[in-house]
Amino acid sequence: MPRENPPADATNRADGTASAAEGPDDDTAAPSTESQHVEAVVPEDRTAHRCPYCDRPFASEERVTLHVGLTHYDVCTDAEAEAFEEAYLAETDEIKRYRLKAAAVLILVYFGFLMVYAVFGVAG
Repeated sequence: MPRENPPADATNRADGTASAAEGPDDDTAAPSTESQHVEAVVPEDRTAHRCPYCDRPFASEERVTLHVGLTHYDVCTDAEAEAFEEAYLAETDEIKRYRLKAAAVLILVYFGFLMVYAVFGVAG
């Protein structure tokens, strides 16, 4: 199965040009993702999963898969691209569940304060 285009939030296109998400071409534009890598020091007692393209360390293999798909999509293999898409969709589902839980907590806190005010604020 041929690879499709990377997700909309990926910053590099397959042809090597930057996407419109980076902003205008002037001195204030965000730096490319290649220059945003920060040197990381991995403690001796920790296992680092490394990117096969840029050797950047990550805490888990899933993070490497997401990094390869977002940063190196134009040069990764079809298997890596497929693994990226699966990891991306799984992470998207986790984020949706987190947002629903956060919204539920905020609603409960809001109505809790509303009830406390209704009982104690009006009586005083």
